[in-house]
Amino acid sequence: MRLARKITLALTLLAIMVLIAESSAEALRVWERVPTEMKQNHLLLGRTLTGSLRKAWKLEGEKEALALLDEANRYQSQVALRWVWVDGPQAPDALEPWVLNELRHSRPASQEVGSGAAEVLTTYFPAHMGGKLGAIQLTESLAAKQAALRRAVRTTALATAAIAVLYVVTALGLGRRMVGQPVQALAAQARRIASGDLQARVKLDQKDELGALAVAMNEMTQALSDAQEKLQSETAARIATLESLRHADRLTTVGKLAAGVAHELGTPLNVVYSRGRMIATGEEEGDQAKQSGKIVAEQAQVMIRIIRQLLDFARRREPMRTPEDLRALSDRTLALLQPLAAKKQVALSADAVPPIEVEVDGGQMQQVLTNLLMNAVQSMGAPGTVRMEASRQRAAPPPGVDGGEGEFVRLDVVDEGSGIAPDVLPHIFEPFFTTKGVGEGTGLGLSVSYGIVRDHGGWIAVDTAPGKGSRFSVYLPARAAA
Repeated sequence: MRLARKITLALTLLAIMVLIAESSAEALRVWERVPTEMKQNHLLLGRTLTGSLRKAWKLEGEKEALALLDEANRYQSQVALRWVWVDGPQAPDALEPWVLNELRHSRPASQEVGSGAAEVLTTYFPAHMGGKLGAIQLTESLAAKQAALRRAVRTTALATAAIAVLYVVTALGLGRRMVGQPVQALAAQARRIASGDLQARVKLDQKDELGALAVAMNEMTQALSDAQEKLQSETAARIATLESLRHADRLTTVGKLAAGVAHELGTPLNVVYSRGRMIATGEEEGDQAKQSGKIVAEQAQVMIRIIRQLLDFARRREPMRTPEDLRALSDRTLALLQPLAAKKQVALSADAVPPIEVEVDGGQMQQVLTNLLMNAVQSMGAPGTVRMEASRQRAAPPPGVDGGEGEFVRLDVVDEGSGIAPDVLPHIFEPFFTTKGVGEGTGLGLSVSYGIVRDHGGWIAVDTAPGKGSRFSVYLPARAAA
């Protein structure tokens, strides 16, 4: 609406300036026209009086002729009439030389005398009477000129004001309808687009630039809506793909854990078998049988717990963040990997992980720790220890990770293996990249782990050197930590 007002104001000012210029020109024309009309009237009156005066002078003499002039003065008061002699001792001294010259050449002459309210127009009309040159003097005040000018200015001012008011009202109405309302509709559409509403359309029934802008805005909105739908579809497909990769990696890890879990189940199964056989054959009776039954139940509970951990790890579910104790999460993961590590004579330690509560998806974060720990165990060519450490520290995200410097929870997995070669290090987080032999790895572990950590607002850093082991550091935002 402000644009319509500005346009209206600019056009109004322009119109007023044009009206003022026209009014000034009209006032100037009036100022110049009044004396001209007065002179023409004087000439007409002078010719008429000269003819009459000559007849009267010829027939009745000078006295009667001048009496006729006085009689004409009495019947009208606007123009003062007087007879003057141009030649001889009776000639008036006020006559200008150029006036005398005109009269001597038998031509009427007019001049304006005085100033302000006393300004008058005097016209001399020559006539030869009794052998001498005389003239009828017609004198008229120019106050009429000033009055006419004032009337013209007043009339023009009133007309200008009326036209300006009418122009302003009309321009405001047309400006609001043709500019203000369409611009408001376009601005409202822009606000709807900014708020995410891509279904609304703006309708302008006018064939001009604003109508073309509305059509272009509707086309842009439709394009944005199509792009949004496509982006949502692609995002959903990408999320589904990532989740499938994570699940595939989890199942691959489950397969690797199967041997260790089978070894863990072997001991309690042997105990259950032997105790059950002794009870069934009657080798143990009474209190001994009760004690064997209790042992069978305890060993069955151990097997149930191991199988449940494996199933929980392998089960596919939607990510859900909940408060998790980092120490408890580390202990569960170590318990699951302990048999696999024992086969390679590698000890797993989480003594340096204090109780820190973080808000994460427990299953996904366990998958990250499992992948890092399994890589650490597999990198150990000799007996040794894989350590887990945790702390709070201030850090700045690396390039490509959103956010600034802040407080983070850092969880480290440290091995004593052979380290990572410099030419391999830049590719370790790429999907399907692996240095292991055929059938020993999918190349998804680190890629999936990095994606999970990035989804939690963090990142994974690597500190390694050939022959000196590796340290994988998982950074999680402290804002997600209690």
